[in-house]
This record gives sequence, C-alpha cells and structure tokens, in this order.
Amino acid sequence: MCERFNKAIHSFYRESHLDATSFRVAVIALESQQGDTARHCMRIAEKLADAARQGVRLAVFPPSCIEEPGDESFDGASLHAIAAAVDETGVAAGVGWIERTEDGRRYDSYAICFPGGARVRHRMLHATQRGLHSGNAFTVFDAPFGVRIGILIGADNDVVENVRMTALMGATLLIAPMRGDRSHRAMLAARAADNGMYIACSHASVEQALIAGPDGCVLACQADVRDGVIAAQVQPSLAGASIGHRAMMTRRPDLYGPLARQGNVYPLAPETERARPRGSLPLSYAVVGRNRVLA
Repeated sequence: MCERFNKAIHSFYRESHLDATSFRVAVIALESQQGDTARHCMRIAEKLADAARQGVRLAVFPPSCIEEPGDESFDGASLHAIAAAVDETGVAAGVGWIERTEDGRRYDSYAICFPGGARVRHRMLHATQRGLHSGNAFTVFDAPFGVRIGILIGADNDVVENVRMTALMGATLLIAPMRGDRSHRAMLAARAADNGMYIACSHASVEQALIAGPDGCVLACQADVRDGVIAAQVQPSLAGASIGHRAMMTRRPDLYGPLARQGNVYPLAPETERARPRGSLPLSYAVVGRNRVLA
C-alpha cells in the first residue's frame, strides 16, 4: 500500500509539473493597529486559519505588524502567542516587530515561526528610523519544508548587493516585507529575475503586496486576493533552472573587489596610445544613419 501511495504522489507531481518540495506561500496585507498583544495575535491567527484553508505552508505578514508600545524581545509574549497559532493551524508565519534586547538596543526585526517551535530572526541591515540600530548579518536558512529562505526588510531590498548576497548564500525564496507608499513592484520583479529567485513581498496595503517568480513575472498580486490572502506556488527547481541563476554561475569574483569598498575607488584610467611611425595614431570612426552604420 505504501508503494502504491508513493507512486501516486510521484505521478501527481509529474502531471502537475511540481516537484516534491513545491509548496504554497502567501503574502497577507495587515495594517498595524494600536492594541494589546492578544488582539494583534488574534488577527494574525485568523489570517493563518484562512491561509490554512487555502493550502498555504508559509504566510508572510508586513513589517511591524505587531505594534507594542514597550517593544519586545525575541522571546516575548507576542511571538509566543503567534507560535501557538502557528502550531494550531500548521502554517508557518513571518511577522515583524520592534525588538528590544537586554542591553536596551532596539531593532526593526522580522521573525519566521514554524510549526513545532523552530524560529528564525532577521534584523534590518539599513535601519532608517531614529533610535533603531542596524543589524550586521544576513539571514539565510533551510526551512523545514525543503527550501532555502532569505529575509530582507524594507530598505534592505533597495541595495542590489544585499539581494545578490542572499542568492549567493543559496536562497531560492526571499521574504521581503516592505513599507511606505511608493511602489516596489518593478524593483522586486527585477531583483527576482536577476537572481533567479522567488520574492514574497508583504505590505500593509494589499495594492503593494505581491509574489514574483524567478523569471521576474508577478505570480500573484491584488487581483488574486482571497480572504485577504495572496498566494502562489513556489517550486524551487524552477529557480535553479532560471536564466538569472545560470547567469550567477558565470560570475567572476576576481573582478569585483571594488564593490566591497566605498567612494570613487574605480576611476576611469584610459590607456595612452603608443607612438606610431611618423607620428601616426590608430583611428576608427563610425557614421550612424537611420537604417545603416558605415565604418
């Protein structure tokens, strides 16, 4: 019976063009509201239940979706309550909050809670809000359902090198919680295509939330919303076969040293022409017309 079951599963994946690690991810628009921890977690739990009914394995909420006046630690009451909702629904949840550490430092942080108690945290690398510290490490990890995930918050995604670093560290899905009024759709789609990865962008506004595929196409957005859930299928094998991923394999790191320095460290240094007999110099020219080029 087990053998027949396994054959049926493999047949299903072949027929539906999915692989064994394919899973459903969702971005959920949820505006932060002042209130106590119980109210915040109740709203998130309700959305997780909606996501579970749609077969979602990972639900991505916006940054600072937990608003606590006094801030909380990574081991605070809010995350414990959300972890309980994750265990109850079976849907992993990504949530953002302002973290306060034991030494009093505050960070714009994001955590993903998995069923069974596993939990991962990322601290924003480019803190823009006054009074917040910047994180100093990239966050890329293997998720329990067979995909490697990276996290970048808000302005972290504006820096091309940040997204590329998560891809080089093996991420095939980037969780990119964003905030603000400007549209990030074109930028995130380009990042997804350049790096051959899926990007799940959560936002407080449903108009801004989206999921992009490794070819740069938007797989799900406002038009696909159902019960406040925007969901799409993630198939890691497609990321590995994408043009962006293949292009990364042709990188030449020996040429990129200046990228790690600040300032104008790579000025143009034109080569001087060597003198030719009788003072002649090599010369080339082109005349460009509307329909042809003459040289």
